[in-house]
Amino acid sequence: MKVLTTKELYIKNYRIINYLFAGIFGLIFLYSGIFSAQKNNHPIQSVCVVKPCSSTGLSRSFSEIVRFNFNLAQKFNKNGIAIFLFFFLEFFLRFAVNLVLTAKNFNKILYSDIIFSVLLYLLCFKGLLF
Repeated sequence: MKVLTTKELYIKNYRIINYLFAGIFGLIFLYSGIFSAQKNNHPIQSVCVVKPCSSTGLSRSFSEIVRFNFNLAQKFNKNGIAIFLFFFLEFFLRFAVNLVLTAKNFNKILYSDIIFSVLLYLLCFKGLLF
């Protein structure tokens, strides 16, 4: 059995984390595809004390986005398309990062990935955050 260097261990763990995030994002897409806003069969109900809150209708909005009903998705939650876009882009970014990640470019890719993901998060979630 080969002993991994510290950098190889970091790369291995970073790839695992990326695949886990991609899996979580994939499950969000699957959930959105299985449950329908039209049937109102989402098993996770809103827990907002004051309704409506900024996340009310987000699951229904995602369900309409995966069905390409963008106008209806916008009606369910005005932030839904931007938030879905974050998950969509991050899903593919996790695989892209794993493809280009090497020992030579690890630090550059890591910091670029962090900066891009944080900026994308702030842009896409600004309706919920600010």
